[in-house]
Amino acid sequence: MAWLFPFAVLVGTILVLMGLGLPVAFAFFVTNVIGLYLFFGGSIGVTQMVANFSDAVSTYALAPLPMFLVMGSLFFRSGLGEKVIYALDLCIGNLRGRLAYVVLAAGTIFSALSGSSLANTGMMGSLMVPEMLKRGYKPHMAYGPVLGAGSLAVIIPPSSLAVLLGSLAQIDVGALLIAGALPGLLLVVMYAALIFAQTKIDPDAAPHYPVPAVPAAEEVRAVAVNIIPMSVIVFMVVGTIILGIATPTESAGLGCAAVFALLFVYRRFSWSVVWKSLDDAMKVTGMTFLIISASTTFSQIFAFSGASNGFIQFIVGYDLGPYPMLLMMVHPAARHVHGSG
Repeated sequence: MAWLFPFAVLVGTILVLMGLGLPVAFAFFVTNVIGLYLFFGGSIGVTQMVANFSDAVSTYALAPLPMFLVMGSLFFRSGLGEKVIYALDLCIGNLRGRLAYVVLAAGTIFSALSGSSLANTGMMGSLMVPEMLKRGYKPHMAYGPVLGAGSLAVIIPPSSLAVLLGSLAQIDVGALLIAGALPGLLLVVMYAALIFAQTKIDPDAAPHYPVPAVPAAEEVRAVAVNIIPMSVIVFMVVGTIILGIATPTESAGLGCAAVFALLFVYRRFSWSVVWKSLDDAMKVTGMTFLIISASTTFSQIFAFSGASNGFIQFIVGYDLGPYPMLLMMVHPAARHVHGSG
């Protein structure tokens, strides 16, 4: 049980710091400094932490990350996202829970146009939640679809998370991006089925209200003007990777160029939007790089102190299969979600 002391110190410290509200990156850094002096030889360990910082953020695989974030922020701040929601609102007919379906469809489209779930969730939350609550939707039917659809951006390409995971796991980022398309679409179908079931079980959760009939020509025009041009961005980012024309970094650059072109086409370009979008992307990218570098050092300390191997042997000793282990991981999270709802 020699591994138990470093395990308790490292895991306990980081949990306490996060519980006190310290940002994740800084919680890792403080824990790393304590762990380095206790288990890694003091100042020598600090030197290693500095070297890790340089190595962790200088990988070429992370280059698409800020550009995907810029794409998402430009959609949010320029108002292009509002045009997509307007077109979807016209096309989705007189359904019970129609606003939830609008959110889901918009979230799917935005996820294919932007790699930022933060921007997607923020945009749909600010535009759709007030309208849904005003229409009498129960809170869980207003916030649930927004959170679910917003999270699709971490799976459907271009996904910033796929870039991050590909870099950390040292696997092909392009293949990982494309691999997220089918699971993402399956999630969309499951979310739609959940919305349908919820409106059947509890009709009051999404009250029905009359929607004026819209001529088919107007629906077609709305789609042609506000949605189809966005497919250019999808091709620039996803299509070029599938066809082998561009690397993920090059496709991210092409995607940004396509977004800027659409800003000019729709007359939504302004330097204020550009600077705010760049600022958003820099903040998220900077914090992400801090987390990567700090977590890399944390994993090294965890392994060097023997806590990693000891904990693995402890778990393996129970001879649990993969499904009981998965249940152990999912059950606390499910209880937390249920309790917070």
